[in-house]
Amino acid sequence: MREGGLWLGSRFSMIRRTAQLALLVFGAGLAQLPALADSAIAPFEPLPQPLTLQDALRLSGENHPNLRLARAGVLAAQIRLQKVESSFGASVLLELQPRAASKASVSGVDFQNDSRYGLVWRKRLTDFGRSASRREVAGATLQAKQAIYEARHGRHTLEIMERFFAVTLADYAYQMHDERMAISYFRYTRMLERQTRFEQYSDLEVAEREVTYRQQYVARLQADLQRRQTRHQLALALGRPGELSGELVMPDLAVYRKREVPKYADLVDRVILSSPALQFLRHDVAAAKAAIDVARKLNSPVLSAELEAREYVNSTSSSRDRYRANLKFSMPLFDGTGGRNIEVALAQNTLLHKQAALASSEYVVREEVLMLLHELEVNRAEEAAAQAQETYRGYYQDRSRAMYELELRSDLGDAQAAAAEAMLESIRVDFERALLWTQLDSLLGLPSALIQEN
Repeated sequence: MREGGLWLGSRFSMIRRTAQLALLVFGAGLAQLPALADSAIAPFEPLPQPLTLQDALRLSGENHPNLRLARAGVLAAQIRLQKVESSFGASVLLELQPRAASKASVSGVDFQNDSRYGLVWRKRLTDFGRSASRREVAGATLQAKQAIYEARHGRHTLEIMERFFAVTLADYAYQMHDERMAISYFRYTRMLERQTRFEQYSDLEVAEREVTYRQQYVARLQADLQRRQTRHQLALALGRPGELSGELVMPDLAVYRKREVPKYADLVDRVILSSPALQFLRHDVAAAKAAIDVARKLNSPVLSAELEAREYVNSTSSSRDRYRANLKFSMPLFDGTGGRNIEVALAQNTLLHKQAALASSEYVVREEVLMLLHELEVNRAEEAAAQAQETYRGYYQDRSRAMYELELRSDLGDAQAAAAEAMLESIRVDFERALLWTQLDSLLGLPSALIQEN
């Protein structure tokens, strides 16, 4: 009995060491999971000062919550695909059965050590196409999630440009309103002084000038607050809440000025083919089609193999196999619940819904392409009008300055404010053209032309 205990103790010592090694390997695998999660959040790089649009686009992206959500969706789809692919992997089980038994062949009660342990290797060989269909569903879902990420990244790039341009326009608008307020304040105080000293103007005229000044002051205050608001919005779009940019560099948008507006018929088919949003829906439809095959194969048979190796304290029984190889074929013969037919019908309905969503989205994209092309045509006309207005205001300002220098009656202040307003309109038109082209690039699944150029 003592020899049996020593033999059993040595066996269990070996099993314990094997189990400890397996736990160490499993723990090492688990330790990699936080690293994968942490790698999704890259450390922040400080914003350069002054900030350029290229730097904003370069630093904008990967830490913003919207993009992190999209990346998490891609990662989840990758994990699900790996889960499906691992369904045909082999598994090894360790079975320990400490037990005592009283033989039926022995009269009375006589418990004896009947412990056993073993290793069981199992592997699914085939399920006759069901896992292949599940893998097709998971693969199409992964491609759909990647397309969603690309679409969100394009929209985020557009948002960065909108926020950056809004800050620049707010700065120029503030300068224009500051000029107008300074002029109205000077005119109001000069009229008030002349009324006080010489009674040259009536109370009504002075009150009118004060109203104009107060209105310009309100407009200037609103413009100043708009500067702060747009900087706050830019910081949020960059994923840097509270990190406001003091100075922005006027972007060079010459790459968009060189482009010719394409014809609708030449462009729309390219957009339909390349749009990330439509690519997502197409992959979604492909996943829905594969899901129908999965539902149809719900009751598919399964062929699997098992290899067993066991040791027994009491090996006298002839029914105790030390090694065993099993080949198992399992197939459902009858299911009175109708579950398979219900799953197939639901999957077919889902496919119809997603196909309709794809067709509807294609209509929306066609309309959006036409609208963008029309807006580009209008923008071209607005550019010519803004250039003509800026030229006219430049001439008018020169004439007003010459009259002022000759000490003649002049509206130099109004001319300067009007010239600033004309320049603001030219900048707005330039920014609008860049945004329109960026939207078209996004529909084509292309990165921003500024990123490509950089």
